[in-house]
Amino acid sequence: MTHALIAFARAVGWGTLAGAAPYMALLLGPMLFSLWDGQDPLSASMLVLFPLVLSGAFVLGSALLFGLPLTFFLSESAHEHGGTYAMTGAVLGLLVPVAVLVWMGGGVGSEVLFLSLPGCFAGLVTGTSWGRWREAQRAL
Repeated sequence: MTHALIAFARAVGWGTLAGAAPYMALLLGPMLFSLWDGQDPLSASMLVLFPLVLSGAFVLGSALLFGLPLTFFLSESAHEHGGTYAMTGAVLGLLVPVAVLVWMGGGVGSEVLFLSLPGCFAGLVTGTSWGRWREAQRAL
């Protein structure tokens, strides 16, 4: 059980980093300029860390709501494969931000791509990490 929790935390962690990295890279320049202007370093660093927190919430929530039930169903069938987890993660990473934006009452516009593409990458990384661990457990 401990190994499963570590593997789950690793998958969520890598997925969080993958989803937040594009936004953190975009915000790094403004953070450096604000530090150069003499503004508060704490508020500038919070600007860069916010995508990490937001991505972590999406990845962890999706992994708990969709990933673990998928693991239960796939483990009961003969179709459990690492690629299944990776593709499901990518598709869910693409769709979950769209569903959240629509649920919040926003329209579906260009902001959907701004959130969905990194979400797709985060889901792909999370699913790949989890799927590799599941395949290694099956091989034992």
